[in-house]
Amino acid sequence: MTVGVPGTGIGGMFYLLSALAMPLRQAYRWARRRPSFAGWRVVAGQTVMAGAILAAIWATGWLVGIGITASAGILRPPHVLAGAHPGNVLRTAALVLSAATLAAVLLGVELLRLWVHRGAEKAARAERAGEAGSRQQIRRVAAIVLLALAADGTDTVAAQGTSALARRLARADSAFVAGDATRAAREYAAALAVDPENSRATYRLADLTKRRDPARALQLFRRYVTLEPSDAWGYMAVGDALVRSGNYGDALRSYDDALRLAPGERDAVIGRARVLARAGRTDAAVAGYRQWLEANPSDAEAWGELGRQRLRQGRERDAALAFERAQAIAPDPTVARRLAVARAASAPAITPLASGTHDSDGNTTLRLGGTAELAASGPMRLGLTASRTTIGDGVTTTGRHDLTVGAAWRPAAAWQVQASGGASRLDAVAGRTATILPTGQLRARWRVPGAGPIVDLKARRDVVDATPLLAANRVLRTELGATVELPVARVFKLRGIGRTVALSDSAEVNHRTMLAGMVAVPVTPSVEVSAQFHTIRFAHPTTAGYFAPRLVQVVQAGSYLEFETPRGILLVFDVGAGVQRVAEQGAAIGPWGRALRLYSLIVVPLAVGRDLRFEFDGEQSAFANEVATTAQWRYVSATLSLRWALQ
Repeated sequence: MTVGVPGTGIGGMFYLLSALAMPLRQAYRWARRRPSFAGWRVVAGQTVMAGAILAAIWATGWLVGIGITASAGILRPPHVLAGAHPGNVLRTAALVLSAATLAAVLLGVELLRLWVHRGAEKAARAERAGEAGSRQQIRRVAAIVLLALAADGTDTVAAQGTSALARRLARADSAFVAGDATRAAREYAAALAVDPENSRATYRLADLTKRRDPARALQLFRRYVTLEPSDAWGYMAVGDALVRSGNYGDALRSYDDALRLAPGERDAVIGRARVLARAGRTDAAVAGYRQWLEANPSDAEAWGELGRQRLRQGRERDAALAFERAQAIAPDPTVARRLAVARAASAPAITPLASGTHDSDGNTTLRLGGTAELAASGPMRLGLTASRTTIGDGVTTTGRHDLTVGAAWRPAAAWQVQASGGASRLDAVAGRTATILPTGQLRARWRVPGAGPIVDLKARRDVVDATPLLAANRVLRTELGATVELPVARVFKLRGIGRTVALSDSAEVNHRTMLAGMVAVPVTPSVEVSAQFHTIRFAHPTTAGYFAPRLVQVVQAGSYLEFETPRGILLVFDVGAGVQRVAEQGAAIGPWGRALRLYSLIVVPLAVGRDLRFEFDGEQSAFANEVATTAQWRYVSATLSLRWALQ
């Protein structure tokens, strides 16, 4: 304030000028159809308040002038009055002097800003968006500081307190520091109603609402980027908000914008790698982490995240190396546990197993054996499996020995290849000598990163041994199959299955074809429901010991559930229930009957590198176990195994 002259400080004058300019700014934004946080009611209220304050200052100056003129006639001689000014200058001097002081302070602030701009820009980046207020806010704060040096500090604080924006921001900051998110969000919203272009309030409000209202938070973060286009952290915040909505493509583009503004900034580089990991683009995420770590090898957190992505790639040894680097830089219990898991997964292991089956005709099988795995070598892993299977029906008993060499290969995160080859030796039975038959399997699975299409190709040759009769007839199954899954609009998935099988024995070769279509809807990340239709055809009847109708049609509703408990126990269930109808060779199709199936998997971690695995499979249908013996054949099977890592 100006001593001896009624009026307001420059803080109050700044408020008055801003309030009087609000109608012009609101009209401009309305004409350009640009969004505005303040409505005409708020604008009108602020303008009326400013006008009333100006009128009061003018009236005060007018009354003081009248008082001074009257007192002069009493206290001073007449010749002095003759030279007095005839007008009342105080009613305008108060406003003119305040406005001139404000202009001088703002000019000084601009000159000071040019001097400290480069250092302030670097500090603002270090404090991120919460500390990187807009230039408009910096000018206001600097004006208050200069005013404290040039004028009466007490009067300045009082003038600033009259500002609605300052009050709202002070209350919001206080609530934010105290952890009261609800009150802070309310006060920041009120501050934006006063000043829609306040970038600090915009960012803070978006950050406070990103979990409760992601769509609103994304809108506010984008608004912040508009207000602060040179702030890389604004683009990162937009990218993170897009990730939460599942829009990974736009999120990556937002991080690319951040990297253009801050090419070497850790938050931008690591944040982009995290987006790639969330999108399922594991190989690209690994490349991003490695590029950062080449220049910053002491970043323990980045080493740990690289190890997790290596595990997703199936490269356990590389994952262990990354976890070791992270643990050496900054020991952490979580990283230590992951390191132990990676070492166990890449170490040599043995897996003893026992399995058995039982069907509605009284046939049983019992299999005892085990697998020995060599240590992982990059994306390749080798193993050897040997087993003995006993097959009986209460009258006849036979068996087989199997020896198989297998390999698993992960050339990339999107690709999985499994291959095995070996032989089965069938016991002599019913006048037949022991027979050795070659067996093998090849499977390739490709999945587009993220929730993209899946293609699964499979070829196999093995012995059909569900009953002693099938084993005695030396029935071999040679199969080619494909499964294709296509996601549709993130709402449901279309899945198609096709298989062709040649069933050969000592007397003939029969052909079996199967086509299936499914519509699957993921209810949650762990639960999926589906509607399925299967059709199976055999070329001709047979006497080899399996059921070979002309046509089988099955309609089922299915549900797939997968859960993991806090202790790491994995539970998987695949359930189906529906109806089927069968047409015998040369006959019309029959009535509908029930068709049921159940598969479950339970994996219990006993210790690091020691997992107990239990599988159960049951089915009642004409295509149960793919080679049934009757139209209503029922069977159950169970497998128990223990994987023991040797480390």
